[in-house]
Amino acid sequence: MARRKRQTLPSDFSTLLDEAPLETLIATFEHCDLEARGGYAKQTALSFYNCPDALLHWLVAQGADLEAVDKDGRTALHHRAAGWKGGVDALLALGADRHARDRRGNTPLHAAAQSHKSASLRRLVEHGASVDARNDAGMTPLKLALATASNSDIVETAEIAGVLLAAGASVQDDMRADVERIGRTFEFHRAGFNPEFLDATDAGLTTLYRLFGTAPAAARRVHDGQSPIVVDDAAWPAQFDALWQLLVPSSGAAASVQGEVIRIAGKLSREILDNGAVNWDADFRAMLAAFAAHLGSGTPLPAAALADARALTRALHAGDGDEDALSALARLAVDWVRLNPAPIALPLPAYRR
Repeated sequence: MARRKRQTLPSDFSTLLDEAPLETLIATFEHCDLEARGGYAKQTALSFYNCPDALLHWLVAQGADLEAVDKDGRTALHHRAAGWKGGVDALLALGADRHARDRRGNTPLHAAAQSHKSASLRRLVEHGASVDARNDAGMTPLKLALATASNSDIVETAEIAGVLLAAGASVQDDMRADVERIGRTFEFHRAGFNPEFLDATDAGLTTLYRLFGTAPAAARRVHDGQSPIVVDDAAWPAQFDALWQLLVPSSGAAASVQGEVIRIAGKLSREILDNGAVNWDADFRAMLAAFAAHLGSGTPLPAAALADARALTRALHAGDGDEDALSALARLAVDWVRLNPAPIALPLPAYRR
């Protein structure tokens, strides 16, 4: 009676794929089933991003399922389309389904777009992948690429947009808003961006602005550290946003106490409301303590407002808070900055975030 083969791949299978000769890799399947699973996504060997083409061809020739899915419903083509090594050509040549859907309705083209892998995306388009397929969230590959683009993705995103638009992809109005956000975000962080990639990134931004007919984002106006801090007469959320742009650095603590109270209020809000406080730790609690102390320094808030600030920071100590509490914290930060227009140098903080 034939011995039943293992249904799991060796724990070091990914390392073997990088280092072992083809004969050793093939020998793995003397003990493992062709559909054996491994890796974080419980995928078959075909779905490992570093599976050599020679092994891929051998596995398919032996009967491995080209459309086997991982725990998230992704096929090997999804994985390779999103991987930094690429390599979709071999799968496409073997007949991999370029329209396969994962559990979120993403096609391999969506996977390439979300991972900002323009070379793989181009090959999928050349092989007839649907450029306007929508996932379960209603996003086309172009929309997904724009919505998920960070500063480091701008060059690839511009390439992706050009390929998809040339292939007939539709442009929706909210895509222009995405491009505007990409531009604003980059300008906020421009000063700290790696100068080695600055020219290429600027060229990518120029391409995105042209493709979507949007005006370039304005250069960021940063406070000089000496002149009085002017808070415009507007609703407090607009004041907070303006102060954030003026005083908060691309990363790390602000240079002034005024910038730091704005930064802390925004950082706490993002961590609690956007991240569910998953990173909440002693640093965040130290930031809360510093925030309350800052509002009592310089020209302090009125006693009642200062009491509110202390009550809010105590309530937020465990990382629990709602939008109203965090909005109140941000408004108090704006009120304190209005009372203290002369920049106050920030002492070395007791936190690193």
